[in-house]
Amino acid sequence: MEIPSRRFGRYVLRSRLGSGGMAEVFLAETKDEQGSPLEVALKLMRKDVPPESFADEADLMGLLEHPNLVRRLEIGEAFGRYFIAMEFLRGGDLDGLLRAHEDQGQRLPVQVGVHVCIEVLRALAYFHQARTRSGRPLELIHGDVNPSNIFFSGQCEVRLGDFGVAKARGMELGPEDGVTAGKLHYLSPEQTRGDSLTPASDLFSLGIVLHELVLGFHPFQRHSSDPDVVMVAIRAAKLNLPDTLDRQLAAILRKALAPEMTQRYRTAGEFAGALFAWALDTGQPFGARELQPLMQQALSLG
Repeated sequence: MEIPSRRFGRYVLRSRLGSGGMAEVFLAETKDEQGSPLEVALKLMRKDVPPESFADEADLMGLLEHPNLVRRLEIGEAFGRYFIAMEFLRGGDLDGLLRAHEDQGQRLPVQVGVHVCIEVLRALAYFHQARTRSGRPLELIHGDVNPSNIFFSGQCEVRLGDFGVAKARGMELGPEDGVTAGKLHYLSPEQTRGDSLTPASDLFSLGIVLHELVLGFHPFQRHSSDPDVVMVAIRAAKLNLPDTLDRQLAAILRKALAPEMTQRYRTAGEFAGALFAWALDTGQPFGARELQPLMQQALSLG
């Protein structure tokens, strides 16, 4: 993407954080209301992105407010490009954290993985039940739950971000759109078929994330870059769970990753409740305060 200068509107671009099909994200600096330096994540939309796509994401971010969702700070246009300024989360994302641990031959503690998923489920519970300001249900589906969209603040708080492909319930997402909209290896079976999505579709994607966090590897064709091969594996959703895995956690993974939507958890709350029950039954810490030392240690490797 061409940037006319290091200054973009009232923001000074510092470094590139990442890119996707619709935009690139930069670390940028501006001034807050008191005139102090403020770091933000600046999402610059590509030239060929329809204005309505930008407007949908920007409006959605402005409407939704929850401790486990990334906050929108400002929307605007500069040099003919639309942008969304968001809070910058210094802890990075889960994808980077997993890669850092893998590079060092380490695994995230299971308690940390379960905690991260519970926090994302808090976000999804709110997201799926969100309403307009007049009280009308939005019936939203995130559609892109994957490690690169799960972020950490400097205080180890967990945030779900990137609402660029969020859909109203019942809208269809074809297989080709699904590959570009949701990350290929985190699609739900119905996403690969172009069927209508439901909250259970997001829960399946998070089930894949939970599998990675608990077992250290992806359940479906992790190393294949062939979309057809990956999508066939996702549709079959065959799990090979090791005998050493805690039975209660194994049952949670099987339900979250059931190929049929009707066999999965119905809501994010039900999924989170199962993880809470596992933590209580096994005596594991699960609160943010109790897990703070483990979270800080894990993020220090990211």
